[in-house]
Amino acid sequence: MHAVMRECVQPYFVKDGVLQEYGSFHMGLINEGKSIYEVARLSGTRLLFLDDHIDRLFTSLKLAGYESWLDIKEIHHHLNLLILKNQSPEGNVKFVMNFTPNQNPSFLAYFVAHHYPSAEDYKNGVRVITFPFERTDPNKKVWRPEFRRKVTDEIREKEAFEALLTDANGMFPEASKANVFGVKKGRIITPPDELILPGVTRKYVLSACRELNIPVEMRTIALDEIKDLDALFLTGTSIHVLPVRKVNETELSIQNTTVGEIMKQLERKIKTHLK
Repeated sequence: MHAVMRECVQPYFVKDGVLQEYGSFHMGLINEGKSIYEVARLSGTRLLFLDDHIDRLFTSLKLAGYESWLDIKEIHHHLNLLILKNQSPEGNVKFVMNFTPNQNPSFLAYFVAHHYPSAEDYKNGVRVITFPFERTDPNKKVWRPEFRRKVTDEIREKEAFEALLTDANGMFPEASKANVFGVKKGRIITPPDELILPGVTRKYVLSACRELNIPVEMRTIALDEIKDLDALFLTGTSIHVLPVRKVNETELSIQNTTVGEIMKQLERKIKTHLK
């Protein structure tokens, strides 16, 4: 039995612009009704690529048939309130718009548990598993507690870092918390936007590829194609660019110059953003 992980991990959270102590946080705040959300990474006192995350939140709301009652400046204000009160130098911040029938919609912001890759993970790559799951609405980021529980349990049980989500055709358009990129003969392969949740980090990786003149092929990758790839890597808020050394029992090379160039270019973009 694994210990139940607390959703809100810092002393204070924000609900509708008001600071509250974590003891009053309960899962019904996000599990009841429908919750549309984003997670951004804190570095110092700044959330990385925050406006991109807010834009994606607004896109998810529109696709789900909702409208935001807060503008970008108001969301910034609520998040700054959270960061200043908790005084945490790093971490992941989740912000949620919840819509529950017969109640006013609510905005929540709080720190969630994070797992950043170690220096060894970046150097040697990580092992991932496959997990059968197909999103019916991949372009919107909707909280699915039952799916999150099942895939997290599977990752822990198999001592993996992540899970590639496989569809009925044996393809894996994305991972449970990350986007997926393959490398073959100097070319990057990644699924088209309409088949996935287009990640914020993925956006900047694709920009890095253009700047580095690395060709990109927009298509999904089949499981039986993994053995023929030169490399595979994940991108995401917590991981940035993370090489994969093994998918289930299939080994992959992690000594790939294309991946190394992309990692360095993304880090330059992050440093520029945080200046």
